[in-house]
Amino acid sequence: MDGSVPADSEEAEEEITEWRTVSDPKQAGWIFSQKLLHKNKDLKSLFLSVDIRQDITEQDQALVAFYKRDTVQWASPLYCKLQGDVATGSGVDRHMMSTVIFKLVSGFHFDLGGGAVTRIFEGEPDHLIPSVSDELLSNDMFAVAGRMMGHSFLHHGPSFPGLSPAIIHILFGGSLETTPVTVRDCPDLDIRDAVKMVIEQTWSQINQLRKGLQETGVWLLLIHRRDVIPVLFPRESEAQVTAQVILDCIVWPSSLTIIFESYEDDEDEECGMEDVRRVSGYLKTFIENASAAELRSLIKFWIGWELPAREMKVEIVEATFPSALTCFEKLRLPRHHRAYATFRQDLSACIAHHSSGFGCR
Repeated sequence: MDGSVPADSEEAEEEITEWRTVSDPKQAGWIFSQKLLHKNKDLKSLFLSVDIRQDITEQDQALVAFYKRDTVQWASPLYCKLQGDVATGSGVDRHMMSTVIFKLVSGFHFDLGGGAVTRIFEGEPDHLIPSVSDELLSNDMFAVAGRMMGHSFLHHGPSFPGLSPAIIHILFGGSLETTPVTVRDCPDLDIRDAVKMVIEQTWSQINQLRKGLQETGVWLLLIHRRDVIPVLFPRESEAQVTAQVILDCIVWPSSLTIIFESYEDDEDEECGMEDVRRVSGYLKTFIENASAAELRSLIKFWIGWELPAREMKVEIVEATFPSALTCFEKLRLPRHHRAYATFRQDLSACIAHHSSGFGCR
């Protein structure tokens, strides 16, 4: 025996120390997810399919049915398909993860005892708590929610914003006596004990949520790197996308990036540069004056979800309407616009319909 460490043990130790020791919690989460996905790369792929030709209720039911399955290795390779759309590749995966988290925040369009829209979490922003609905609990919807959150995290998708600090405290092993409750966690502003009562009533829901997170494999990261927890559960204000954040991520075009989708005679370089400057300026003006909802829609149209990518490319092309190569995080804008008003009208119309179809156009 020479006392050397087996290669597989060295590799395992490297995987452990790398995400445990890196200082930035976001980077730690990224490294952990990449390692876990790579470890399971040879497993059978998970296939998540939604038919966008169906009504919204059927689409939401398909999403929930996918995550209600038991004994699934959620860190397996993921393949997503939007039936009724030609899109393929990573853009579809991003779109699907974004949709999953959006539904957790806004509600699913089917009735589980609470009306036309079923909300898994209730309350005001940054103080969301699990619904106390027995129907949701008996249908394992909080385990579904945990799987959705962990799955999106694994694939570098959006995080779930606005969960109550009291729920996060209990979720990760804190006691009821030390729960950081506030009156904002309960509509009764006079009785603090009522807040603790609300937390007690959601104990089973929290246990289900924890189970769902554990099943995705991210629990190991979260218990050893508690500074990553705010990355998974950010404050809603931290999850907002600002105009400056988007502008900082854009790779602006030069005259050489003009692409002709329908070939015509080349125009001189000066004209090309003027088109690029003008249309790029229109986009910058649109972003600087857009509402928060418009910014989210623009990003989702552009790259497939609401979180800006590190590099978001712009091309000025010979085309009629704006389009997106979501797989390549590229926005293609027509060069023909000579007025900001018509540019804004066309871009607004396109991004308003991102949920009904998108992709590698």
